[in-house]
Amino acid sequence: MPNGARIIVEALKREGVKTIFGIPGLYNMPFYDELYYEIENQEIRHVLMRHEQAAAHAADGFARVTGFPGVVTATSGPGATNLVTGFITAYWDSSPIVAITGQVNRAVIGKMAFQESDTPGIFKDVSKYVVQLKQVQEIPLWIKNAFYIATTGRPGPVVVDIPRDVQIDKLDDVQWPEKPLVKGYKPFKTEIDPIKLKKAAEILVNAEKPIILVGTGAVWSGATPEILNLAETLICPITSTLPGKSAIPHDHPLYLGPMGYYGRAEASLAALESDVMVVIGAKLSDRTFTSYDEMVETGKKFIMINIDPTDSERAFKVDVPMYGDAKVLTRELLNAVMKVGTKKDRSAWMKRVKELRDYYSQFYYPDEPGKIKPWKALKTIRQAIPRDSIVTTGVGQHQMWAEVFWEVLEPRTFLSSTGMGTMGFGLPAAMGAKLARPDKVVVDLDGDGSFLMTGNNLATAVDEHIPIISVIFDNRSLGLVRQVQDLFQEKRIVGVEYGPSPDFVKYAESFGALGFNADSYEELEKDIKTAIKENIPAVIRLPIDRQELALPTLPPGGKLRQVIVSDPRKNS
Repeated sequence: MPNGARIIVEALKREGVKTIFGIPGLYNMPFYDELYYEIENQEIRHVLMRHEQAAAHAADGFARVTGFPGVVTATSGPGATNLVTGFITAYWDSSPIVAITGQVNRAVIGKMAFQESDTPGIFKDVSKYVVQLKQVQEIPLWIKNAFYIATTGRPGPVVVDIPRDVQIDKLDDVQWPEKPLVKGYKPFKTEIDPIKLKKAAEILVNAEKPIILVGTGAVWSGATPEILNLAETLICPITSTLPGKSAIPHDHPLYLGPMGYYGRAEASLAALESDVMVVIGAKLSDRTFTSYDEMVETGKKFIMINIDPTDSERAFKVDVPMYGDAKVLTRELLNAVMKVGTKKDRSAWMKRVKELRDYYSQFYYPDEPGKIKPWKALKTIRQAIPRDSIVTTGVGQHQMWAEVFWEVLEPRTFLSSTGMGTMGFGLPAAMGAKLARPDKVVVDLDGDGSFLMTGNNLATAVDEHIPIISVIFDNRSLGLVRQVQDLFQEKRIVGVEYGPSPDFVKYAESFGALGFNADSYEELEKDIKTAIKENIPAVIRLPIDRQELALPTLPPGGKLRQVIVSDPRKNS
C-alpha cells in the first residue's frame, strides 16, 4: 500500500512535474524519502536551493518562462514562512507556482509544537489558494486542484500544506480523479459579447488618438500577434506596464515603451493625450497610472480586456469592459474593427507621437568619459547576447534602467518583480528560467544590494550546473532609496551606503563561479561572451557612480505630467 508521500510524488508526476525546488526538513522528510527514487531514476530533478525564498523565486522564474507551474517544497515553521516573500511576489505578478509544505502531526496542530506554523493563516493573503489536508485520501484530488487553481483565471500561487503523519499514512485504494473539484471556485471564462465588441470597435474606429496599453495578461495568454495586428490595423501606438514589456518586441515601430512612475516619458504623455485607451491584460495599477484623476480628466474612453472582472472596478469607470482571455478577445475585437471599417486618418496623431519620442530621446542617452553609463551598458549586453535570450532583474535602480533601456525582442524573455518590487528576485528567477529553457542564454541584471539578498544561491547554480550570468550594477548603495533621499529629502542620505565588502569577483570565485570586473564597455562585451562560451555560472561586476540617477522619474506622489527627465541637481 502506498503512503501519502508516495501518492504526492505520483500525483505530481501525473501533472507533468519534472523539476522541484526546495529544502528538506523534519516535516517534509517523508515526501523527500519517496522523492529519492524519482531522483535516482532521473524522472524528477530536485534543485537544492540555499533559502526557501529563493526556491519560490526559482519556481516563479520557471513558471513565467514556460507557463507551467513551478513547484517548490519546504518544511513547516521557518521553512514555510521563508516562502512568504516569494509567494507574495508571485501573487502580485500573477505567476502560477505550487508549494508542497510539510506540517506537524495532526494531533499537535494548534498546541505550539516544535516548528509549527499556521500555514493556512499565514498564506491566505499572499496566495491565490491555500489548503491544509487532514486525510491521506485527499492528496490526489488536492494536488490536481492545486495545478488547476494556479493556472485558471488569473494565474497565481497555491499552497498544499500536508501534516507529516498524513504523509506517512497508507492508502490501499488510491482514487485518481479525472477532473479537479473545488467547491466555490469558478474561474471566469471568456465572455464573447457581440454588443460590447461592436461598441468597442465603433469607439476605436472613430477615435482620433487611440492607444493600446498591454500588461502581464497579454504575456500569459500569448496575445502578442493579435495585439500587433490590432495596432497595425488601427495605426495606433502601443505602450505597456513594466511586466507588459515582455509582450511586445521593442523593435516594432508602434511600440513606445512602458509608461508610469519610472517609464518612458513619451509613452506616459501619449497615454495622457490619447482619447481612447485599450487596456489589454493590465490591472489599473498606481505604478502605471500614478494619478487616476489625471488619467480621466480629459474625458478619454477606456476599453478593457481582462481575465479578472474586479480589475475594471478598482480605479475609474471603464466604458467597455470585456472579460476573458486576452488573446481570444483581442482577436475578436480586431474582427469587429474590420467589420466596422478603419478609414480614419491618424497621421496627425502619429506625427504627435513621433514628436514626443524625438523630444524626449535627447534626454535619455548622455555620455560621460571615464564612467559606465547604464543605458550604454544595457545596449552593450543586448548586442552581446542572442535575440531570444532571457533576462531577469533584481529590484532597484538597475531595474528602472532596464525598464527604460532594455530592449525585449521576443515574448516572455523579460522577468522582473513588478507588483511587489522584491529585492533578490533576479538571481534565483534566472536559475529557474535557465532550468526551464536550458537552450537559452539567461542573464540576471542586478544591483549590489539586490544581488546580496539571495546571492548565496550562487552555490546552487554551481552545484547544479545552471550557467546563468549575473551582471551587477555596483554603486555600493541602495541606489533607488538613495536617489529619493538625494532628490526629495534635502540630501539627507541615511542607511543606504555600503562599504567595500564584498569583492564580487572573489565572492563569485569562492563558489566556483567565474568572476569579472568590467571597467569598460569593451570588457563587458568580452566578459559576457566568455561567460557564454565557458557555460558555467558567472558574475560580472559593473562599477556605477553613486550619483547616477534612474530617469525618467516622478516626485513622490507626482503626476505623469510632472516627469523628471534630466538631473535636477544640475539645474538648481
